[in-house]
Amino acid sequence: MIGSKGWALLTGDKRIRYNLLEKHALQIHAVREFVFTSGNMSGQDMAAALELALGKMQRLCRKIEPPFVASIPRAGEVHLRWPKL
Repeated sequence: MIGSKGWALLTGDKRIRYNLLEKHALQIHAVREFVFTSGNMSGQDMAAALELALGKMQRLCRKIEPPFVASIPRAGEVHLRWPKL
């Protein structure tokens, strides 16, 4: 449903892009996934990182066609992880 609506997936599960079934689901449903990558982030830490990253996330969504996986570390940067360009 996320891909068909054009939404983005926010998750703390860093392993999705390595699980073949989950990666296949990302591909066939054209999902834009953003994953928080700093360990043990509280909800407040995630909210702060998301606030810093939001503009970068929007630019990435306009620039890169789905599917893709990008990381958001605690400092709020956004790094494309998959596919490698």
